[in-house]
Formats: sequence, C-alpha cells, structure tokens
Amino acid sequence: MAGLVALPAMGANLASAQDLLDPTRLRSSRVGTEALATRSNRPPDWKGPEYARDMASSVTSAILSLVRAYGATADQIGKLQTEEKQLTDKLNEAIRNKEAILDEYRQGLFCSGCGRTKSDIISKGEQFPHSGQSIIKPTPEQIAAKERELQQGIDRLAQQLRDAKAKLAKLSPDIDAIRSQLFEGMGLWRTATSMERGIIRQEFAFDAQDYVQQRTVISRQIDAVIRDAGTAQTIPALQACIADARTWSDALAKCEDRHADDRARMATGLTNNDNTAQRQTASVQSTANEVASRITAFGLAGYLNILTTLMGRGSDGPSIAGAGYTFRMGKYDAAGFGEILPRVAEFIARASSLIIGTAPGYNSSASQELAKLDRALAQVEPRLAAALELKRQQEAAAALERQQEEARRQAEAQAREQQLANTPGSGS
Repeated sequence: MAGLVALPAMGANLASAQDLLDPTRLRSSRVGTEALATRSNRPPDWKGPEYARDMASSVTSAILSLVRAYGATADQIGKLQTEEKQLTDKLNEAIRNKEAILDEYRQGLFCSGCGRTKSDIISKGEQFPHSGQSIIKPTPEQIAAKERELQQGIDRLAQQLRDAKAKLAKLSPDIDAIRSQLFEGMGLWRTATSMERGIIRQEFAFDAQDYVQQRTVISRQIDAVIRDAGTAQTIPALQACIADARTWSDALAKCEDRHADDRARMATGLTNNDNTAQRQTASVQSTANEVASRITAFGLAGYLNILTTLMGRGSDGPSIAGAGYTFRMGKYDAAGFGEILPRVAEFIARASSLIIGTAPGYNSSASQELAKLDRALAQVEPRLAAALELKRQQEAAAALERQQEEARRQAEAQAREQQLANTPGSGS
C-alpha cells in the first residue's frame, strides 16, 4: 500500500524501522496511540558484530607476529645449541690432549730440533726425531710452560662455552614467553570469533522480539477488522473494513519480509564468520609451517606444528567463556610480564557478560492470518456490492421521481396558462 514505507535496508539505522507500524503512515482508521513495536531495544552501549570481528583480525595479526618471533628466537637457539656442542667437544678434546701431551713431555719424547712431541711428528707422517736431531727431555720449567700454554687453550674454550650457555639461558625465557603469549592469543581469538557469532545471534533475537510485538499489533488489528466485517452494514463501514484489511495485509507482508531479511542476515553473518575464521586459521597454519621448516633447535618446531589445533572456535551457547585475558597483542618482553591491556580486559568483560537469548516465534503463521482475513472479505465484498447496487437503484428511483414531479409541475403550469387564456376578458 502507498501509505506504508519500504522495509529498511539491511544494516540501516534502526530508527527508520519505526515507520513500519507508524500510525501516521497507515491509512487504517483503527490505529490509535497504542504502543507499536520499534527496533530500538538494543542496550545503549551495544556493540555490533564488527566489534568482535575487528578484535579477531587484530589478534590474528599479533599471532602471526609472535610466530615469526618464535622462529627467529628458535633459530638463535639452534645456532647456539650447535655452538655449545662443538665447544663442548673441543673442550673435552683439549683436556684429553693436554694430559697426553704433558705425559709425553715428562717422558722426554720430543724432538730437540723443532720441540714437537713424538705423537705430533708421527701423526704428520714424519720421522721421529727429525734427521740429525735427538730425543731430549724437557726441564721442569719447560713442562710448566707447556702446561700453562695448553691450559690457556682450555680456559679459552671453557669461557666460550660459558658464554654460549649464558646466551641460551637468556633466550629460554623468551621462547617460553612467546609460547605463553601464543597460547593466550589463541584463547582471545576463540573468544572474539565466538563473541561475533553470539552478537549476530543476539541481534536476531532482538529483532525477533520486535517481530513478535509487531505481529501482535497486526493480529489485534486484523481481528478487529474481522469482527467489524461481521457487523458492518452501511457502505462507509463496509468500505472501511476492506480498506483496513488491505492496509493490515500489506503491513503483515512487510513484517514477514523484514523477519525473513533478519533471518537471512543472521545466516549470512554466521557463514561469513566461519569463512573468516577458516582463512585466519589457514594463514596462521601456513606461516607456522613455513617457520617450523627452518627451525633446527631440538624440540622447538613441534610446537608450531600443533599450534592451530588451539584455534578452533567454541560451540554456540547461551554465554561465552572469555579467554586470553593476559594476551599483550604481540608483545612478549620480560619487562611487561603479567601486563593486562585495557583494550583486552574491556573486550573480555563484554564477551563474558554477553547473554545470548533464544529468538522467540509467533504462535500463528501469516498464512493463517491472511486466510482469516480473506474469509471475512469474502463476506464483506458481496454485502458491499449489494449495498452499492441498492443505493444505485434508490438513487435511480429518486431521480425518476424527481423527473416525474418536475413533469407534473410543468403540466399543471401549462394547464393553468391554458385555462387563463380561455377565460373571457382575459385576452389581450
């Protein structure tokens, strides 16, 4: 009907939906000042699904950053582990060699010309002692000097090994902190994706409540039309019944269309949520696999291989168990250990307080309402047609009577004129 405004576009300002049952927009004479349903039942500080969707996107970016940081740290650990093993082997070898070399020195098994030990010369395939040289025994001073020389090499290797171990010890808390933050990040990501779904479902529940209220108003008006249709006798009353029936039939159709749009919007939102979550999981999985393939440190690559098993979203329920409270959005430095970001704290508080209601339904279908209305109109329309025909006949009879009365008056006037003309002395 021309008097009804069009349905609001999906995502449009909720205030525009008030026009659906605005009594100033409807031609029905039955619409009074009663409370008609609007779509203003969101809490004042209500956050739409984009609030949770943006958080999930931010958390995914932070997780990817942490995965790369994990790989870089693991790479340093791998190099230091290799260096530690090599230095340990060299140190053990130097300690063994020291005892063997000093034993030879004490026995005097070294060349008088070059000062090299017997084992060293023979290992090179040379003759011991060299030609023209003799086997001599070192003095106590020479033995002590040789021992100091060998010990300096051992001390140097031992210091290098201690340095490598210290670097490893420093990196260990970093890798642990990154692991912890990745775990927290997965929790916050699950909270965000579940919260978006919860908001979508709750917004549909809000809209369904409006729908039920609107259907209640429309049904009450349709029932009034049906009652009046059974008693209306006059043409204005019958015409008003038909006009009101068309008005509320149109309002019902618009109400049903909007409810269908609401349901479709919810389904699309939930599907988009699933698709986005799958893309984000795949992105983390791909990056984690790439980083893990370059990690040489023992036992560190495996954590990344199972990382995305923690990203599965929770089931749709009446509430959300907020997780990821200590996630620091990509930071993992020791100085900020235990820090709680205000943005994260507020988000989890909102998620935990979100109560997801069940969308109500109406107790009768629109087709049942329209069928009742059609049956009432089937009674009104013949009566209106008969009343209009009777009115036409009455108007026609009245017009004929007026014509006959006029003809009678004219005939009487002519008769008087004729009588006057025939009276003696009345002529000119």
